[in-house]
Amino acid sequence: MRGKPHLHWWTSGAARSGSFGVLTDRPQRLEENFRSMGGPARLVIIGTPEQKLDLGSVAHQVRTLLEALEARYSRYRAESIVSVINQRAGSSVFTEVDPETRALLALAGQLWDASGGLFDITSGPLRRAWDFRADGNADTAQIDSALALVGWEQIEWRASSLHLPNPGMEIDLGGLAKEYAADSAISLMRNLKVTSAMIELAGDVATIGNGDNALPWRVGIQDPDIAGSLCTVQLSNAAIATSGNYARRVDFEGKQYGHLLNPKTGWPVEGPTSVSVLDSHCLTAGAVATVACLHAEKDARAWLEHAALPWLMVSSTGKRSGSIADQIAAPA
Repeated sequence: MRGKPHLHWWTSGAARSGSFGVLTDRPQRLEENFRSMGGPARLVIIGTPEQKLDLGSVAHQVRTLLEALEARYSRYRAESIVSVINQRAGSSVFTEVDPETRALLALAGQLWDASGGLFDITSGPLRRAWDFRADGNADTAQIDSALALVGWEQIEWRASSLHLPNPGMEIDLGGLAKEYAADSAISLMRNLKVTSAMIELAGDVATIGNGDNALPWRVGIQDPDIAGSLCTVQLSNAAIATSGNYARRVDFEGKQYGHLLNPKTGWPVEGPTSVSVLDSHCLTAGAVATVACLHAEKDARAWLEHAALPWLMVSSTGKRSGSIADQIAAPA
């Protein structure tokens, strides 16, 4: 692996995007907005004249890396390793898995075990049964049929190859790949001698050093109830990831549910509205936040306290709690 296993941004008004020009005593700054890993992305790189960094070249290498990771892990790409494995479900064909992907799958297995089966990358059949992009309705028969296809323990391994034994089974690395991509981008930029950078991938943020004016990067955590930010945190050589159950909701039998599903029952999770976690690695922060959102609120709080990382949880009633909330005097 390259690294260990929508937020709103504020930057200095004096900073200019993509300024290269003649070297001066002012920092060079490049900012790019694009789409990657299935959502909006933002990259900011700051370099000093002494570094003589080619910021455009660095940005190009970062975007090339992100495209390669999306091509490898997106279930929407027909030739991705994920799609190939899923297409072979129920056949007798085992798929050889490269070391990088095996490491991600190993982490998925560890999270499945640590979460008591709540984090399960094989839960895709339940997503299809509910179809949140349509009306979100599902009946008991559909859910029961889908549940039979869910279960990390059903994956069969033969050395470095794996196999999904039943037709209709699938894996989805969406709960890990985006955070892993953010960490990979940071690792690449560090290797290129970048000392100040930020990468944001649809709610996940990772940073190198400080931002504009040599101050920590200021990151706003999305308010799940209204457009705007719930609060801001400052990051330097750190990452923050947010998992939420508010982006896609559906009314079913007179009750409103979020899109996160319990792979043990087949029904939507009634847990926190959102959880944000801070760590030195985005993958760790994202994994802890995602598992928290799969728990009931009381259990989510216990999980977060056990993880011993800075966190912010918004309950279903809008109450904020956690070590990050305790440090915030007022919303930004």
